[in-house]
Amino acid sequence: MYKDKVLVLVHVPKTAGSALTSIICQQYNSNEVFSVSDPSLNIENKVSKINENTKVVFGHNYFGQHKNLGPHIHVTMLRDPIDRVISHYYYIKEILKDNELTDKYSLEEFAQLDEFSNMQTHFIAGNKQDLEQAINNLSTFAFFGITELFNESLFLMKKTFGWENIAYKKENVNTKKPKKQTISKEIIKQIEKANQLDIQLYDWAKENFENRLKTLEETESKLKED
Repeated sequence: MYKDKVLVLVHVPKTAGSALTSIICQQYNSNEVFSVSDPSLNIENKVSKINENTKVVFGHNYFGQHKNLGPHIHVTMLRDPIDRVISHYYYIKEILKDNELTDKYSLEEFAQLDEFSNMQTHFIAGNKQDLEQAINNLSTFAFFGITELFNESLFLMKKTFGWENIAYKKENVNTKKPKKQTISKEIIKQIEKANQLDIQLYDWAKENFENRLKTLEETESKLKED
């Protein structure tokens, strides 16, 4: 079903996309993989360099950036929006050490910046803040998983694509990031307020994912009984 289509990973920052990339790349030869590292770059020029051997395009892609690519499918991971924002902020602060940004903005202020708020909706809607479009687009994805249900997501991905080798290791883990429960309720409320689109998108995606997983588990259980 998906064998002859290029797989495009819509990698929203801090959603376990690096681990997912590693798993996907294990399924292909190195000359079949093409990396797009930053959505602010001239994607059209990059896509023009993709050759007929390319079977995977990964990186921080927006949905729809590769409409001229030919037959292709999309995959992604979604994460609890509050956790994602916190992780993103402290990744920039502690790992990238972008002090110019994190010294200028507190976590609460960072969460409200247009560039970083509702980021999952922004990527999946195709570089715009449109919840309805994001849900419609996500409905067409060949696969999407949930970061908090990563092993379950891998199980569903394995069944979707018929992959066998899905070993992975955690990447870009920030041990200095504070736990969500240590952050004040007032700051959490402000993050929630600034990321309402992502919260609604995540809730829809998680319910859809859990239903798909339940259906698959019931089907496999029935097959075993037969």
